Amino acid sequence: MTEKHSPDKNDKSSPASELAHLRQIVFGDAQKDLEQKMTQLGQSLQSQLKQLEQQTTRQFNQLQSALEHHVQQLEDKLLNADKGQDSKANELFTLSKNLSSELEMAEAASKQENDELHKRIDHDLNALSNKFSEQLKQALAQLTQVSNELNSSKTDRKTLAKLLATVASNLETGDDE
Repeated sequence: MTEKHSPDKNDKSSPASELAHLRQIVFGDAQKDLEQKMTQLGQSLQSQLKQLEQQTTRQFNQLQSALEHHVQQLEDKLLNADKGQDSKANELFTLSKNLSSELEMAEAASKQENDELHKRIDHDLNALSNKFSEQLKQALAQLTQVSNELNSSKTDRKTLAKLLATVASNLETGDDE
Protein backbone atom coordinates (compact mmCIF):
# COMPACT_ATOMS: atom_id res chain seq x y z
CA MET A 1 0.00 0.00 0.00
CA THR A 2 1.04 3.43 -0.66
CA GLU A 3 1.51 5.86 2.02
CA LYS A 4 0.03 9.16 1.85
CA HIS A 5 1.95 11.94 3.26
CA SER A 6 -0.22 13.82 5.62
CA PRO A 7 0.89 16.74 7.58
CA ASP A 8 1.66 16.12 11.11
CA LYS A 9 0.23 18.25 13.71
CA ASN A 10 3.68 18.51 15.16
CA ASP A 11 5.20 19.69 11.85
CA LYS A 12 5.28 23.46 12.13
CA SER A 13 6.46 24.37 8.65
CA SER A 14 3.91 26.01 6.48
CA PRO A 15 3.40 25.28 2.82
CA ALA A 16 4.78 28.74 1.85
CA SER A 17 8.02 28.16 3.70
CA GLU A 18 8.30 24.71 2.20
CA LEU A 19 7.79 26.17 -1.23
CA ALA A 20 10.47 28.75 -0.57
CA HIS A 21 12.77 26.00 0.67
CA LEU A 22 12.11 23.93 -2.46
CA ARG A 23 12.81 26.93 -4.65
CA GLN A 24 16.05 27.48 -2.84
CA ILE A 25 17.07 23.91 -3.49
CA VAL A 26 16.00 23.89 -7.16
CA PHE A 27 16.87 27.39 -8.24
CA GLY A 28 19.34 28.36 -5.49
CA ASP A 29 22.28 30.09 -7.20
CA ALA A 30 20.31 31.12 -10.28
CA GLN A 31 17.83 32.92 -8.09
CA LYS A 32 20.62 34.70 -6.21
CA ASP A 33 22.16 35.74 -9.53
CA LEU A 34 18.80 36.99 -10.76
CA GLU A 35 18.19 38.89 -7.54
CA GLN A 36 21.68 40.44 -7.77
CA LYS A 37 21.14 41.38 -11.38
CA MET A 38 17.75 42.86 -10.51
CA THR A 39 19.34 44.81 -7.65
CA GLN A 40 22.15 46.00 -9.95
CA LEU A 41 19.62 46.94 -12.62
CA GLY A 42 17.58 48.83 -10.00
CA GLN A 43 20.70 50.66 -8.81
CA SER A 44 21.79 51.34 -12.38
CA LEU A 45 18.29 52.58 -13.19
CA GLN A 46 18.31 54.79 -10.07
CA SER A 47 21.75 56.17 -11.02
CA GLN A 48 20.69 56.85 -14.61
CA LEU A 49 17.44 58.42 -13.41
CA LYS A 50 19.42 60.62 -11.03
CA GLN A 51 21.80 61.61 -13.85
CA LEU A 52 18.83 62.28 -16.13
CA GLU A 53 17.19 64.35 -13.43
CA GLN A 54 20.40 66.33 -12.91
CA GLN A 55 20.81 66.82 -16.67
CA THR A 56 17.16 67.86 -17.00
CA THR A 57 17.53 70.26 -14.07
CA ARG A 58 20.71 71.71 -15.60
CA GLN A 59 19.03 72.13 -19.01
CA PHE A 60 15.96 73.62 -17.37
CA ASN A 61 18.15 76.09 -15.47
CA GLN A 62 20.00 76.97 -18.69
CA LEU A 63 16.71 77.47 -20.53
CA GLN A 64 15.34 79.53 -17.66
CA SER A 65 18.52 81.63 -17.59
CA ALA A 66 18.42 82.14 -21.37
CA LEU A 67 14.72 83.00 -21.19
CA GLU A 68 15.32 85.49 -18.39
CA HIS A 69 18.20 87.00 -20.39
CA HIS A 70 16.01 87.38 -23.49
CA VAL A 71 13.15 88.79 -21.43
CA GLN A 72 15.57 91.30 -19.89
CA GLN A 73 16.80 92.27 -23.38
CA LEU A 74 13.21 92.72 -24.56
CA GLU A 75 12.39 94.79 -21.48
CA ASP A 76 15.44 96.96 -22.15
CA LYS A 77 14.40 97.40 -25.77
CA LEU A 78 10.85 98.27 -24.71
CA LEU A 79 12.19 100.71 -22.13
CA ASN A 80 14.39 102.36 -24.76
CA ALA A 81 11.48 102.48 -27.18
CA ASP A 82 9.28 104.00 -24.47
CA LYS A 83 11.96 106.58 -23.68
CA GLY A 84 12.31 107.36 -27.38
CA GLN A 85 8.55 107.68 -27.72
CA ASP A 86 8.34 109.88 -24.63
CA SER A 87 11.16 112.02 -25.99
CA LYS A 88 9.43 112.36 -29.36
CA ALA A 89 6.10 113.10 -27.66
CA ASN A 90 7.74 115.81 -25.53
CA GLU A 91 9.46 117.22 -28.61
CA LEU A 92 6.17 117.27 -30.52
CA PHE A 93 4.41 118.86 -27.55
CA THR A 94 7.12 121.56 -27.35
CA LEU A 95 6.94 122.17 -31.10
CA SER A 96 3.15 122.35 -30.91
CA LYS A 97 3.38 124.82 -28.05
CA ASN A 98 5.94 126.94 -29.92
CA LEU A 99 3.88 126.87 -33.11
CA SER A 100 0.77 127.83 -31.16
CA SER A 101 2.61 130.76 -29.57
CA GLU A 102 4.03 131.86 -32.92
CA LEU A 103 0.59 131.57 -34.51
CA GLU A 104 -0.95 133.70 -31.78
CA MET A 105 1.80 136.28 -32.19
CA ALA A 106 1.38 136.25 -35.98
CA GLU A 107 -2.40 136.63 -35.61
CA ALA A 108 -1.94 139.56 -33.23
CA ALA A 109 0.62 141.21 -35.53
CA SER A 110 -1.60 140.57 -38.55
CA LYS A 111 -4.61 142.06 -36.77
CA GLN A 112 -2.58 145.10 -35.78
CA GLU A 113 -1.24 145.51 -39.32
CA ASN A 114 -4.75 145.10 -40.76
CA ASP A 115 -6.11 147.70 -38.34
CA GLU A 116 -3.30 150.11 -39.23
CA LEU A 117 -3.84 149.45 -42.94
CA HIS A 118 -7.58 150.10 -42.61
CA LYS A 119 -6.88 153.34 -40.74
CA ARG A 120 -4.37 154.43 -43.38
CA ILE A 121 -6.77 153.55 -46.19
CA ASP A 122 -9.61 155.41 -44.46
CA HIS A 123 -7.33 158.42 -43.89
CA ASP A 124 -6.09 158.37 -47.50
CA LEU A 125 -9.67 158.01 -48.80
CA ASN A 126 -10.80 160.94 -46.67
CA ALA A 127 -7.82 163.00 -47.81
CA LEU A 128 -8.45 162.16 -51.49
CA SER A 129 -12.15 162.77 -51.11
CA ASN A 130 -11.49 166.14 -49.48
CA LYS A 131 -8.88 167.01 -52.12
CA PHE A 132 -11.21 166.09 -54.99
CA SER A 133 -14.09 167.92 -53.36
CA GLU A 134 -11.89 171.00 -52.98
CA GLN A 135 -10.70 170.73 -56.59
CA LEU A 136 -14.29 170.29 -57.75
CA LYS A 137 -15.32 173.40 -55.81
CA GLN A 138 -12.40 175.33 -57.31
CA ALA A 139 -13.20 174.10 -60.83
CA LEU A 140 -16.87 175.01 -60.37
CA ALA A 141 -15.86 178.40 -59.02
CA GLN A 142 -13.53 178.97 -61.98
CA LEU A 143 -16.20 177.79 -64.36
CA THR A 144 -18.74 180.09 -62.77
CA GLN A 145 -16.23 182.93 -62.90
CA VAL A 146 -15.40 182.23 -66.54
CA SER A 147 -19.06 181.91 -67.36
CA ASN A 148 -19.77 185.23 -65.66
CA GLU A 149 -16.87 186.82 -67.49
CA LEU A 150 -18.10 185.41 -70.75
CA ASN A 151 -21.56 186.67 -70.10
CA SER A 152 -20.27 190.08 -69.22
CA SER A 153 -17.58 190.34 -71.90
CA LYS A 154 -19.33 188.41 -74.61
CA THR A 155 -16.16 186.92 -76.03
CA ASP A 156 -16.19 184.68 -78.98
CA ARG A 157 -16.49 180.93 -79.13
CA LYS A 158 -12.83 180.27 -79.81
CA THR A 159 -11.77 182.06 -76.66
CA LEU A 160 -14.40 180.15 -74.70
CA ALA A 161 -13.13 176.81 -76.08
CA LYS A 162 -9.55 177.70 -75.12
CA LEU A 163 -10.64 178.68 -71.65
CA LEU A 164 -12.61 175.46 -71.12
CA ALA A 165 -9.65 173.41 -72.43
CA THR A 166 -7.38 175.18 -69.92
CA VAL A 167 -9.83 174.45 -67.08
CA ALA A 168 -10.05 170.78 -68.10
CA SER A 169 -6.28 170.55 -68.33
CA ASN A 170 -5.94 172.11 -64.87
CA LEU A 171 -8.45 169.63 -63.49
CA GLU A 172 -6.52 166.68 -64.93
CA THR A 173 -3.10 167.78 -63.75
CA GLY A 174 -4.12 169.53 -60.56
CA ASP A 175 -2.05 172.65 -61.50
CA ASP A 176 -4.58 175.01 -60.10
CA GLU A 177 -3.02 175.10 -56.67
